[in-house]
Amino acid sequence: MPSTARLLVAVLVVAFLGVGCAARQATAPTRASPSGTVEMFKMKARYGDREGEWDILSPDFKQRLSQQAGRTIDVADYAQAREMYRGNAQVKLAEKMLQTAIATSVRQVGPDRARVVIQTSGGPLAKSGEIGMVRLQTWRLQVAGAPQPYQGFVGDPMLAATKQPDGSFVVTSNGNTLATVPANQVQEYRVDSNWYVDDLGGMEQQFLVQ
Repeated sequence: MPSTARLLVAVLVVAFLGVGCAARQATAPTRASPSGTVEMFKMKARYGDREGEWDILSPDFKQRLSQQAGRTIDVADYAQAREMYRGNAQVKLAEKMLQTAIATSVRQVGPDRARVVIQTSGGPLAKSGEIGMVRLQTWRLQVAGAPQPYQGFVGDPMLAATKQPDGSFVVTSNGNTLATVPANQVQEYRVDSNWYVDDLGGMEQQFLVQ
């Protein structure tokens, strides 16, 4: 199966592993907890929100997908693969098996990491395993009049925004200044904390490597 198809099969694990959580979660899912994030992914998958799915995968997860594919995988590649292989027999089988997956427990392994134990039933994909979740902080700087905000992960030098004593912000990329935003042009600056899918445990090798 081509690498893009393996990408799709791998992500289908996440898309349906939250079935077991649904009965226990009456309110709308949020990404404030590992189980809520799993439910959020399932909801995004149900409505075909590929960009929303992609956003829930951690940067390290995306990097591994790119390494397996031998090129950089972005949200456009992801969305195309999710649609292109919907009728693929192996993908359909994976989806059928994984729709019965049950999240049996969530175990915190650190202040910002958790392991979610899941069980799939029936067919050649039946197995139990753990997926890894990581909590990351993101920042968002909206400049007045700008169509898109600056945004990135807290602590990532690829893109950073540093507040100055006068209320202005300096936006840098790997230490190089991209922009200086005066305080009177800062429409909003906020930091959010969300959980992300970081790895598929033992299933990652099964679904990502031929």
